Amino acid sequence: MIGNSWWTESALGRDDRRSPRVTISISGESVPPESSIEWLSTSGKTVEPGEAPPESSPYAQDDISAFQDGVNGSDSRNTQTYIGRAVGKQLFISDERQKKVEALVKVVAPGIEDETERVVGIFPSKPIKVISKPSKKRQSAKNMELCINHGSTVSLFHRLRAQTVSTKYLCVSGSGYSFKGSDGASLPGVDPAHRGNTPSFVARIGAWDPFVIYIVDVNKPQGPDVVPPAPLQPDYPTPPPNAIAVMHHGSNIPIYYNQTVVLQCLTSGVVSPVLIIRKVERDTTVVGGGLQEGAKGIPDHFCAPGEVCGDPVSQLHKVAFEVFDPSKSGPAPGSAGVTGAFLSCMGDKVNTYRPSEGRTWNNSEMSSRSQSPAIPDSPGGSSTGSMTDYFSSGSPVDSSLDGHASNGLPPSSDGGRVSSRRGAKRSNTNSGPVFKGPSKARKRVNSVGSNGSGGGSSYTNPTARFGLPDQPVSSGALWSIDIGESAVWTIVGTEQIRYNFYVPLGMPSSRASGVPVRPVTPFPNIVKYLPADRAAENPVRHGVNRMLMNPNGQSDPRNAALVTIYGENFSKTDPPLLFFGTEPSPYVDVRCQEVLACLPPPSSVDPQQMKVDGRSLMHPQPIFIVRADGVIYPSNVLFYGK
Repeated sequence: MIGNSWWTESALGRDDRRSPRVTISISGESVPPESSIEWLSTSGKTVEPGEAPPESSPYAQDDISAFQDGVNGSDSRNTQTYIGRAVGKQLFISDERQKKVEALVKVVAPGIEDETERVVGIFPSKPIKVISKPSKKRQSAKNMELCINHGSTVSLFHRLRAQTVSTKYLCVSGSGYSFKGSDGASLPGVDPAHRGNTPSFVARIGAWDPFVIYIVDVNKPQGPDVVPPAPLQPDYPTPPPNAIAVMHHGSNIPIYYNQTVVLQCLTSGVVSPVLIIRKVERDTTVVGGGLQEGAKGIPDHFCAPGEVCGDPVSQLHKVAFEVFDPSKSGPAPGSAGVTGAFLSCMGDKVNTYRPSEGRTWNNSEMSSRSQSPAIPDSPGGSSTGSMTDYFSSGSPVDSSLDGHASNGLPPSSDGGRVSSRRGAKRSNTNSGPVFKGPSKARKRVNSVGSNGSGGGSSYTNPTARFGLPDQPVSSGALWSIDIGESAVWTIVGTEQIRYNFYVPLGMPSSRASGVPVRPVTPFPNIVKYLPADRAAENPVRHGVNRMLMNPNGQSDPRNAALVTIYGENFSKTDPPLLFFGTEPSPYVDVRCQEVLACLPPPSSVDPQQMKVDGRSLMHPQPIFIVRADGVIYPSNVLFYGK
């Protein structure tokens, strides 16, 4: 919850201001207990329970929209914005057959004096895909639902296999917030250029931060003159300048193991150092490497020097993050290379720790072979700030791992072995396990790290490593290293949806704090519009044309200027008003819940404006939906005229 008027003031005045109550549930399931709310200022300072926040501005607002410049003037810029965070707990899905559900966030304003409590709204999330356990199969970039894509948002959590402590989530501490209003401007009190403290990674139990994960080009020049790519969403923070373009020919770009990435906190905009995302193969064993001998056609785009892409990163995979060292070149011929430090969780602190043992080849034959070709030194770029700026102070960057990694601990409970399907074909051998040698006619498909050509692209080791039979070695997974349990993270994709609304002061039947009588949901939303010259013909209903009519019964010539707007939750019983900038539309016709037609105000299309190739050069105007009781819903759609 973002704004400065969420608190309800009782008859006792400012010293008795009460925050709303929040309940988070899953659709179709029982409602769990209420969630506790953590309130913070935009600088990151916590508002202690019972502490009254500063007075709200003269205009109660739960989002700063483009209206603020025309309505509130400059006074709203002096208002402090507060952020309320609540985490849903005890959520479950009883019906295993459900493939998609949604979270429901119910916000209730407390009652004051003789008034009962009021429901501000019930806000649904985007559809949530149900994944019971991580897939044990090799992932394919074609399966976009399970892949982690460049520019998408993720959450990272750390869980010890012993399950003696709660799950810890990666967060950013010591930094303010970078939220923007619906007009793209910073919220009141937000100063992205000024940070009071040095940001750092921390691990928290009761909260989590979403991170935008970007593939970065370490050879890309950086500086104030470098134009960063555009963010995937308009309310996302500006990506780092070394990030590659978010889309490729209109398609998402999957992230592969061994590529260089950065994590950007979605709420604060803080960018991590450049990291190499690694695959956790077994327990605490990380793999990586270059091109397998005899393999061809395996990409090495944006990978660590001397390495190639491994498998695509997938939902709920165990991953590790090795800190990229720009001064280190690729490994020497015949060498697996020197390991770097890994992002590691120790208690509530997140630091970097270097494994005490080095990398080892995954196949004994490779120790005498040259699997990593020599390459020249590659100049590397790093994100803003030094590596130590992002980790807790007082801990060394390079120190040995703790020795409680894997011995004697029970297996993980968050995705164990996958039992074979009943009726599946089994081997008819009665002896021990059978190890298949390399086959010229057999190759793995749907795996970037396994696209070998012909024979000689895989080896088998007759010995067992880490107590398990060795698997055929593939490109991108030639060496392995034990990083310890503290450096293993689980990655999962997240979704964001934002609801912006504005409650003017003195709205009929609203409280002083700006809580309307009716909930602000279902939330009307504009997706796009079609100008008059591209809109479909006016529909016919019951034999009567739904058009503007003159007093003499003739069709109004303004019908030719009607704009068709597409969206959701348009109400026929309570038709909304539409504003183009600060000017209202003189005519609105709701045709169904998803479509309405309206007439732009004359000021939005000025025939005297300069035109080029018949197109108007007018400044684009935001489109707002205004409910009959005065609640304003800003949209991200801009009107460019004819």
